[in-house]
Amino acid sequence: MTELRFPQLVNTIRATAGAYYKLTLLAGGTHCGKTHWLKQVATELGLPTVNLSLLLSQRLLNQNRRQRSLNAEAVATEVIDEHYKSGLCLDDTELLFDSTLRLNPLVFLREITRNRLVVATWNGGFTGGELRFGQPGHPDFFSQPVNGFPVVSVAEDKLLLHLTT
Repeated sequence: MTELRFPQLVNTIRATAGAYYKLTLLAGGTHCGKTHWLKQVATELGLPTVNLSLLLSQRLLNQNRRQRSLNAEAVATEVIDEHYKSGLCLDDTELLFDSTLRLNPLVFLREITRNRLVVATWNGGFTGGELRFGQPGHPDFFSQPVNGFPVVSVAEDKLLLHLTT
């Protein structure tokens, strides 16, 4: 774990452009500054910032619960493929964790980064090599080991880099 300054964060993200997964996650709790840093990264790299939950919910609105669970991953991928071929910054990713959609948010994010640079916020923590979302016992709780891309913990104006293997 290494503390970063903004220029180092940008360099870390740029370095992922040549990786298999071109993904960097900014992980942290609610109101810790993830969106602030994401917007600065977007400006620096010239990438659009996208509210994924908004776009996905708009596309899934007219589908029933069963259709949503069957189509969510394809619809989310389609939204991103249509408009953001070279790269983007994803904010508000919480809808990916909705248990009724039956998505694995981490697998989804990795897959969309095979052909484009993506910086995404993750509303949860990174502990012991695992990303978490929510609390144990809650239907939307998610915990999974991470490998293959950098995770940056955001807390109290500090950026801590975790290089996963």
